[in-house]
Amino acid sequence: MKFLICVNPYKDKELKVCKKICAFFDENNVSYADVVTVTRETTLSVNDANGCDAVLVLGGDGTLMRVAKKCNKFNLPIIGINLGHLGFLAQTGVDGLEETLNRLINEEYLLEKRMLLKGCVIRDGKQIFESEALNDVCINRGGMLQILNFDISVNDMFLKSYAADGVIISTPTGSTGYNLSAGGPIVEPSADMILVTPIAAHSFMNRSILFKADDVIKISIGEPHDEELGQTVIAHFDGFDHIELQSGDEIIITKNSGHVSFIQMNNVNFLETLNRKLREN
Repeated sequence: MKFLICVNPYKDKELKVCKKICAFFDENNVSYADVVTVTRETTLSVNDANGCDAVLVLGGDGTLMRVAKKCNKFNLPIIGINLGHLGFLAQTGVDGLEETLNRLINEEYLLEKRMLLKGCVIRDGKQIFESEALNDVCINRGGMLQILNFDISVNDMFLKSYAADGVIISTPTGSTGYNLSAGGPIVEPSADMILVTPIAAHSFMNRSILFKADDVIKISIGEPHDEELGQTVIAHFDGFDHIELQSGDEIIITKNSGHVSFIQMNNVNFLETLNRKLREN
């Protein structure tokens, strides 16, 4: 196998972990491409991925998400070495590094497909923005503290009007992210569904709703709660891409046609990770 190594230089100071991995590969005659450092501006090219069979990512969940969405275009499986805090997406930390590398080069692992979301912003009948999300699309307020008004429709059928701080549309992978902080459910990450969780809704109906992955979710931005103050509404895609919205804008969210393949060292890893995180908290 040949590996592409992507490292967050802010998480791996002086690239110490990266150098350990390269030394291990050298000792075991394993091929790897030039190391790619991952920042917010990083773009992976065809040359980076050329001839590679898998991607090894050193960093936290944010680093892994950045790389995963880009690797989707090259159809490469990905595994994370957690150097961050939560590490729900990563398979292992530094302590289990050598065992993980041995199992990787011996191809002792499973592949797990994770769905992506695609979000399109429509203004005055024209699409003005499009992006993907592995975790979530979050629509919330910016600037002054005030309630946002928005409508949600599913498959062109009106569902509900909300007055809230915002709304999170997440994948099962993203269920342990902002969705969890907002009181949403935890979902097994390989499941195929879309979660809609209002943020601090001014309503008794403030529960999450789970939809089929093939459903089409439309969020329509309403008029400001206070016309004199106006409103600032921002749509974030995995916390990286974002766009400021206007009253009357619509965001149409669907399951993306592609997927991300995560390398899993065993089939109960998510439950083990969840159990550990619950104990820690």
